[in-house]
Amino acid sequence: MLSSSNLMAVPLYLELAPPEEAATEIDHLFVFRDTGVLSGGGRGRFATDLFTLSVTRDHSGGARVSLAPPRSGFTPRPRPFHGVVAGLRLSSRPKHLPDSKGLDMLAAELARVQIGDGDLPALIAVLDGLAKGMGFAAPPGAYSDRTERRKVRAETGVSRRRLAASRRFRQALGQLASQSLPLSDLALDAGYCDQSHMSVACRVFAGKPPGALRAQSVPRRFDLSLQDTRLKDRLRLVIDE
Repeated sequence: MLSSSNLMAVPLYLELAPPEEAATEIDHLFVFRDTGVLSGGGRGRFATDLFTLSVTRDHSGGARVSLAPPRSGFTPRPRPFHGVVAGLRLSSRPKHLPDSKGLDMLAAELARVQIGDGDLPALIAVLDGLAKGMGFAAPPGAYSDRTERRKVRAETGVSRRRLAASRRFRQALGQLASQSLPLSDLALDAGYCDQSHMSVACRVFAGKPPGALRAQSVPRRFDLSLQDTRLKDRLRLVIDE
């Protein structure tokens, strides 16, 4: 992995919808690049009710892949992150991890993005290829309500109520970048009773009120690296500082 001195000064979190050909179990794609600014000092919390398939470059220049299961709690980052990580958020565990050929291509594109973001569409194209090639087990049959509650807790570590709350928060987070939509309307669209209900959830899940989260969100921002018409309609969220 290249040293942090070779990274661009501005960190970037990019989230896109998966390609149309991807399995429904894939929620979104992401690219996160940081020099320790966005993730530094123990600021911020991170957890998700989704599986996280993440890929980073190892010291030999190859790709290191990991599949993290859903986590129930939102905990402070133990240390700043330096580097670039890209991956997929999945609603269930895949049958197998990506093959080495796809990972080698992804490692090469990650190296380019570490130096500059001119090849960001190429990196996303490789992520799209991984998304299209992911396979998942057939959906299970119908279960009783009690069995379903037990399975949800066993697979995610949280109750169905907590899972629904975290997914409702994710829906609200995806809409916060819309500066024209009042927070009160956004709260109702996301399934909250009112704006104060959403504010409580934002503080629980992200440690910040909705207004502060909105200030970090940039709606549909396109610089030279994102002048690709295939990406514009898929862009969900860009966060930088």
